[in-house]
Amino acid sequence: MASPKDVVVGVKPDQVDSSTSPGWTTGAETRLSDGGKMIYVRATSEISAYQAVVLLNDTNAVGGLGAVPATTTNDLTSKRIAFAQNNISSSNYGWVQMGGRPMVNLATNCAPNVPLYTTATAGALDDATISGHLVGGIIAETTISNATAVTINAAAGFIIGGAATGI
Repeated sequence: MASPKDVVVGVKPDQVDSSTSPGWTTGAETRLSDGGKMIYVRATSEISAYQAVVLLNDTNAVGGLGAVPATTTNDLTSKRIAFAQNNISSSNYGWVQMGGRPMVNLATNCAPNVPLYTTATAGALDDATISGHLVGGIIAETTISNATAVTINAAAGFIIGGAATGI
């Protein structure tokens, strides 16, 4: 994981806070040494390390920003995508990475340097045009033969396709 740079004092990228005592207001951001940034969110469901997540409105979150593992269904609610670098339990708060060189779960036989898309598998991306929901601004760096987490290059990912009703 990249290290914080130009951060709000006290940010720890692997910090997870309980639902009763969030450390920050959701939407707080910090820059990272790899050129990316992290954003503080509330998990609206269980988030596992290396899942791609969509950012969405969450009226239960301090600051109103939540995250849920990306799928071909819920990516229609938001065009903003980020990447969890650690586990965040449902209703808890934590940091997810936007841009830079995060790790993310990819499907089997995903090729490098090609467009990636959301899938029906929560939090996993693939190079197969299954959903038609392209995740713009990101590419995998290596070829994989089995479903695993790999480093990607992410300018600042965004979902293309479908109608957005949220953030």
